[in-house]
Amino acid sequence: MQWRTARWLLPMLPGAFLYWMLLTQESRDMHFFLEPWFDVIVRNGFPAMAGDYANYSPPYLYLLGLASAFHGLAPPIVLIKAVSIVFNLVAAVVFGLIVLEIGASSQKAFTCACLFPLIPTVAVNAAWWGQCDVIYATFLLCAFLASLKRMPLRVMLFFSIGFAFKAQAIFFAPYLLYLLLKKEMPWAYVALVPLVYAAMMAPAWLAGRPARALAAIYLDQGSYYRLLAANAPNPWAFIEKYHLLPYWPAVFAGLVLAAAVNLGLVVKALRSGRDTPETRLLLLASTTLASPYLLPKMHDRYFFLADIFTILLAVVAPRYRLAALAMQAASLAVYLAFLEGPFHHADKVALLAALLTSFALACLLYSQGTIGRWAGWRNRPAAARLHANGGP
Repeated sequence: MQWRTARWLLPMLPGAFLYWMLLTQESRDMHFFLEPWFDVIVRNGFPAMAGDYANYSPPYLYLLGLASAFHGLAPPIVLIKAVSIVFNLVAAVVFGLIVLEIGASSQKAFTCACLFPLIPTVAVNAAWWGQCDVIYATFLLCAFLASLKRMPLRVMLFFSIGFAFKAQAIFFAPYLLYLLLKKEMPWAYVALVPLVYAAMMAPAWLAGRPARALAAIYLDQGSYYRLLAANAPNPWAFIEKYHLLPYWPAVFAGLVLAAAVNLGLVVKALRSGRDTPETRLLLLASTTLASPYLLPKMHDRYFFLADIFTILLAVVAPRYRLAALAMQAASLAVYLAFLEGPFHHADKVALLAALLTSFALACLLYSQGTIGRWAGWRNRPAAARLHANGGP
């Protein structure tokens, strides 16, 4: 019995060692942003929630406020990273539950949950960089799990919470549109998004931050950098580096193109006639990759959802593993270029990494077309299929 327990806990040991090694690594973001924000919260307490010293959404600052209660017991860098690492563990549990819900054995689901924190970009994002992308991603994983269980209210609730943490949760919106058009979710539930957002901004408003400023947080973030790509592995990295297009026409064209492609993917999924966990994951992986790939003004970390959902898709259907590996290689390359390499050389790595994201997206889009053709083939009359094969 003791050996069986130890064997199940064994996959956790490499992860614990890796996180221990990364915990004290200080990134630029940690030094210039996160640690100063944490210091303001430690010195001022709850009234710090009224300040505009941070350009992140207040719900993340609330979590830093909770972590500040342990100030003095551990260095600030450890406490800041601990917030994200806790969510890495929560996300790992949800990841395993999704694998279990799809039909895998409990042992496979447990193994997947144990290995989730070891996904390179998941580990580096939280334990080295100290970033918080896993927080909103955790709620979107919960939303996807709820959609598999046909719980539409929870789907929209989890999405709304994720959106209140990070604007990048909007990359999940095409999947919501798919559910709405399939009539699995009432359109009235869309009202939850502003309601939940307002509720989660309420503590900052009570602390004294103006409601108008809270409503405009994501608009302000969008105007923070005037770049078509910030170390993002997408085609805009080429356009930004070589100044191929003027800024505002490029932004408008990117928005229109991304909206059109995502809408096309949703319509194609609806028309395919197939609705399985695999086809839903394929749609979700495709849209969470297509969005930051086609949109301008993206950052390196905005592919985080695509990193996770391509791996989840590869777990369910191993034939997609090349797309998942390409995404990990691309994201890890731009992560390391920012964290380790000279900052002014990071854009060169993004150009090469864009080739990998292009390959990953091509794999997923080709699969979308293949599934649609196969579904149409199966729906043809048997005589027509026989004739097409050269039969009598």
